[in-house]
Amino acid sequence: MLIATIPHGVLGGATTMLYGMIGILGARIWVQNKVDFSDPVHLASAAVPLVVAIANFDWKIGNLEFTGIALGAASALVIYHGMRWVERWRGTGQEPASPASVPLPDEGAAR
Repeated sequence: MLIATIPHGVLGGATTMLYGMIGILGARIWVQNKVDFSDPVHLASAAVPLVVAIANFDWKIGNLEFTGIALGAASALVIYHGMRWVERWRGTGQEPASPASVPLPDEGAAR
């Protein structure tokens, strides 16, 4: 009952702020964890689900309905794993860097 007394504009502003903060916090997590968005798999796995969730897409199968965040999360999983499978199938995937793959510095160049 108390929420009904709050003007619609105030609730709209509060929800806009809330959803904006959630989106930016997600982006901050990506930045802090140094997600490489030059990799098309990472870029597509973030971009498409973000739009699907924000636009609140819906998909109905009989009495079952998927919307917004649930559909965005499912699309992230399908896109990421699907694109990685295609990479392996085509043989175009890059091997993740490991300490053993880093070239040793040229000892003569440092002097």
